[in-house]
Amino acid sequence: MKIKHILLLLVLISISGAVFYFGWIQIKLPENTYGIAFTKSNGYLDKIYEPGKFSWDYRKLLPSNFKLLKFKLSAQQLEIDQQSELPLGDIYSEYMPGTPSFSFHFKYFLTYVIKPDSFPSMVAEFRLEPDQMKSQYKTINADIQLFIVEYYKNKVKESNHSINFFDTGSESSDELSASLFSNFPSLDFKEFIPVNISVPDMVLYEKAKELYISSLELENKIITETRIKIAEQEVRDTANFETLKKYGELLNEYPSLIDFFSVIKINCDSIIPKLNLETPVTTDTQNQ
Repeated sequence: MKIKHILLLLVLISISGAVFYFGWIQIKLPENTYGIAFTKSNGYLDKIYEPGKFSWDYRKLLPSNFKLLKFKLSAQQLEIDQQSELPLGDIYSEYMPGTPSFSFHFKYFLTYVIKPDSFPSMVAEFRLEPDQMKSQYKTINADIQLFIVEYYKNKVKESNHSINFFDTGSESSDELSASLFSNFPSLDFKEFIPVNISVPDMVLYEKAKELYISSLELENKIITETRIKIAEQEVRDTANFETLKKYGELLNEYPSLIDFFSVIKINCDSIIPKLNLETPVTTDTQNQ
């Protein structure tokens, strides 16, 4: 009887050990590797399995139901060196002495990691596989860079003077850092090192813009006036041509009038209109 109890106990221990082993997840996770589970019964699980921590899930006991996706979440270093021109900055610059640059430039280094507690939702949203992490990091890097570019553009628009965002200890650096944390809650930014940040003088930019617009308005005014003069001259020439045509028909019919005009000494120029055969000078012709 005792032997049966012992055997039964051994069987139960073996079964428990097998259940424990086959449901144990941590043993399969190497260092710096995190697991996200996908099950046929529940889809992606909103849970992350970390190395060094005990993890057990009953759903792993069901045959072919549980799939553990292993992701290596390493720190990512990003260097951003971006130079952008303000709208029509290169054109406006030509209207100012010394052709000042209306571009802003920023260069900095940062290090970030994906927060483990935010990672399961990221995997589920994009249906990530471990071999897609390289592409996912590229997407994240591009999103960060785009955010920084838009941040600078907005700051430049709001500014009414030349500013340098990243002087040592400047409030702007802290503001940008805080904006990164709030707009990328799934990321933990470990380092944020500004290297070279500069933006154009907005007062000068607005002045150059005004000069450019004034120049366009003046040029359009000159072109409009020239076109009006051309149109008026064409009307006069048309009328004079009709007059000359009638004179020609009259002289052709009565050629003796020419002798008559000579006898009474009438200057034909006083009664015959002149045609303006010269083309009015346009703005483009003057520039040439």
